[in-house]
Order: sequence, then structure tokens, then C-alpha cells
Amino acid sequence: MQDDDTCAFCCQESETITHLLVGCSFSREVWFAALQSMGWQSLAPPSDSFSLANWWASARKCLLKDDRRKLDSIIILVSWILWLERNKRVFDRQARSAQQLLSLIADEAVQWGLAGYTQVEALAVALGRRPGRTITFVT
Repeated sequence: MQDDDTCAFCCQESETITHLLVGCSFSREVWFAALQSMGWQSLAPPSDSFSLANWWASARKCLLKDDRRKLDSIIILVSWILWLERNKRVFDRQARSAQQLLSLIADEAVQWGLAGYTQVEALAVALGRRPGRTITFVT
């Protein structure tokens, strides 16, 4: 059990799910960088987000229908990575930088794509990873 409710990322506010995923300055830095790689930086959560659901719903409305599924997948992936990072900090006392998390997000996007979850492949490419398997021919 945690001995206090301070945010594991910023150590400035109480940790609520809203703060952790969309309100915290560290989380917003990760969101901005991930969304910027897709050209969607204007969709990054503002500092006054009331909830993940409200931000998500309003961000979806700014995109064409074909891009909404990509955004949905990216939000699920980034939220998952942020949650894993929170747990690593709380339980293992290990912390990664926002840049390290972006690298982890890119790697995970490739893995999700290999598993058939193709909506995140665009994020993997935007973050500099090649989705799919690489075949090396030996002559």
C-alpha cells in the first residue's frame, strides 16, 4: 500500500486517475509528444481536463472518422504505459523519463501491431519504429 496519495509522477498533487492520466504535467508531456508525432499536438489534454473521458470525447470530434480509431488505440496504449510507469515508480522505486516512455510506447505499438492491433502502427512509424517482422536473407 502507498503511504501517501501524492502523484507518483509530479509529487505536487493528490493522485487521482484524472490527474495521473491527463492532469499531471509529466503525463501531459508524454501525451503531447506522442500526439505531436502524429501531427495531432492540438489534441493533447489541457491542464484543466476534468476527466479522461471528457478529453477523449472532445479530441475524437476534432478528427475525421477514419482517424478516430487510431486516436482511440493511441489513448488506450499511452494510458496503459502511464499506468505501468506509475506502478513501477510506486512499487519498484524506479522511474523513467518522458523520452524513455515514448520509446517504450513505440516498442509496444510495434508489438500490438504484430498481434493484429493495426491501429497503433501509425504511431510506431511516427515514433521511428518499423512495424512488422524484418526478414533477413542469408546468401
